[in-house]
Amino acid sequence: MTLQDCRQRIAVLGASGFLGSAMTQYLANEGHQVHACSRQQTDEWNDFSNVVLKVGDLRDPMALTEAVTGVDFVYHFASTTHPTRHYSDPLAECNDAFLPLLTLMEVATQAKVKKIVFPSSGGTVYADSPSARTEESPTDPRSPYAIIKLASEQMLKHAVRMGQFSVDIFRLGNPFGIGQRARPGQGVLPHWIQAIQTNQPIQIFGDGTDERDYIFVNDVCQLMATSLHRPEASEVFNLGTGRATSLNELLRTLQSVVDHEIHIEYRPSRPVDIRSISLDSRRLLKLIPGFEFIGLRQGIEATLKSCPK
Repeated sequence: MTLQDCRQRIAVLGASGFLGSAMTQYLANEGHQVHACSRQQTDEWNDFSNVVLKVGDLRDPMALTEAVTGVDFVYHFASTTHPTRHYSDPLAECNDAFLPLLTLMEVATQAKVKKIVFPSSGGTVYADSPSARTEESPTDPRSPYAIIKLASEQMLKHAVRMGQFSVDIFRLGNPFGIGQRARPGQGVLPHWIQAIQTNQPIQIFGDGTDERDYIFVNDVCQLMATSLHRPEASEVFNLGTGRATSLNELLRTLQSVVDHEIHIEYRPSRPVDIRSISLDSRRLLKLIPGFEFIGLRQGIEATLKSCPK
């Protein structure tokens, strides 16, 4: 069955963010009815007759109820946190990420939502290892951000056991691509691209050998959309390419597609960073036989082409 055969009513929370915006556009292009939920007014979706903008602070139960009423699926991208924020303030991380999730769970149950799709963090929850992590690999969260992600997973699993709704949890690698802004927690590539455009040196924390699993945002959307075919199923999926790319290799790839020399500034490594991460996504890929990831260079070229000059 294709998405074209299965039109759904969906709320995307955090529709103005990088992943939320990309997911909203993907679902709208596939013909689904989408509530694009944002804290701010935007004309981003004016050209889509099947997208309704819902403006409000999703920490407010009334605004959240308005956002999810009448939908069957909720994609929960709303977040104000990232791995290095609140590093020494776990209470703030709990207030900004965990408590809003509890409110969403209560509201979703009352609204009879069928399924919540939750983006967890494959890039931060696992222990260091030279091999690709499976969903059963040991976890070792090193920041309040990662700890709360795992706690959120467990709370959502509890809701499944209680029969409130079904849940898919996607442990994401490092998404990048079109629409990603140079903001804290948004990955290294948008910061590097901004530095190149402003003729500033790019910053690398550590010696550049740290490895991450970079995945193009279009692939993230397509793979997360598999949840729409499985309204009653609940699962934890890794979502990455399975390939660990060092910062130095990422830099070389970026240098190969720009027409001038990139200047580099190395800085001390950070305690929040792990040395290497890649994600074994075979469990998820079984749902889309023959799926092929967009290559790193191709994704970087598409990202650069979309950036304002």
